[in-house]
Amino acid sequence: MRRITDAMLMTLLLLSNAGTAAEKILIDTDPGVDDALAVVFAFASDDLEVVGLTTIFGNVETQLATRNALRLLDIVNVDVPVAEGAVKPLYSKKLATPDFVHGKDGFGEIYLPESRRRPLAESAAEFIVRTVMASPGEITLVVLGPMTNIALALALEPDLPRNVKRVVAMGGVLQVMGNVSPVASANILGDAHAADIVLGTPWDVILVPADTTRQVRVTDQWLQGIRANGGKQGEFIHDISRFYRDFYRRGGVNDGFYNHDPTAMAFVVDQSLFLTEQRAIRVVTDGIGIGDVIAAKEVHYKVAGPWYGIPLATITTEVDAKGVMQMLEAALIGR
Repeated sequence: MRRITDAMLMTLLLLSNAGTAAEKILIDTDPGVDDALAVVFAFASDDLEVVGLTTIFGNVETQLATRNALRLLDIVNVDVPVAEGAVKPLYSKKLATPDFVHGKDGFGEIYLPESRRRPLAESAAEFIVRTVMASPGEITLVVLGPMTNIALALALEPDLPRNVKRVVAMGGVLQVMGNVSPVASANILGDAHAADIVLGTPWDVILVPADTTRQVRVTDQWLQGIRANGGKQGEFIHDISRFYRDFYRRGGVNDGFYNHDPTAMAFVVDQSLFLTEQRAIRVVTDGIGIGDVIAAKEVHYKVAGPWYGIPLATITTEVDAKGVMQMLEAALIGR
């Protein structure tokens, strides 16, 4: 009887796990300290399968973003494709690189050695299209920087929206102050035209704005715990965060820093930690309001105009900050 019972329990366990396959994600990133934390977390999470990285300008220049993405693969000891992306916005002037935030190397000036890994020969946009179209309905795009690569991929493949599972993008400000202008965040102002295209495309797109990510903070105590218990990855996260933390301290944040990109990654894992609203989104692409995310609750216009045909997107509004930090900690220290 015991053997039968054990066999039945094993069968039930296998059946219960059958529907919990890891979500396949392709990460578009500009690493960057908080990008690095998000990417390392993604590789550590049992709920995510990273199928590749694409790189973009933002926190660092595109070429350095690529080199840092390859370094991250060394840190996590995983081999996935890396494709280098655009080096400038679609139309607007490129923002200055914020090396006073992330350091000249993008990793808090710890200056890791170069990786022996190499990026793909194809562009980020080409890799995005190839990867998504090879696995229709399976790939989530996680966008952690300016959205140029995604807009270019849409131009290459008009059927991309019907084949992507969903798009989760970090960026924008609604009620809080922007970090590059009173109304704009760096990820959106970095390429406002691309953001307007991506957020206005009829696909399942979720925007995680700074209004949400500023509710979650990486504290000094949390960093010390990760350093003590997270092995090589934990030590890396702690070390690259010191420069970033000092920037926040100079700005009046006395304990740690806001957890921007990892919070967006946490949405991919468990959206029950978030409250959301449905909004139609346009992004201002010129003038003093460039980069402003306008999120309308209802759009009923039936005549041609700037809001005609704009679909509803999802915007996060609130988050269980403790739940996000516990999720990250559990993945990074392996419990």
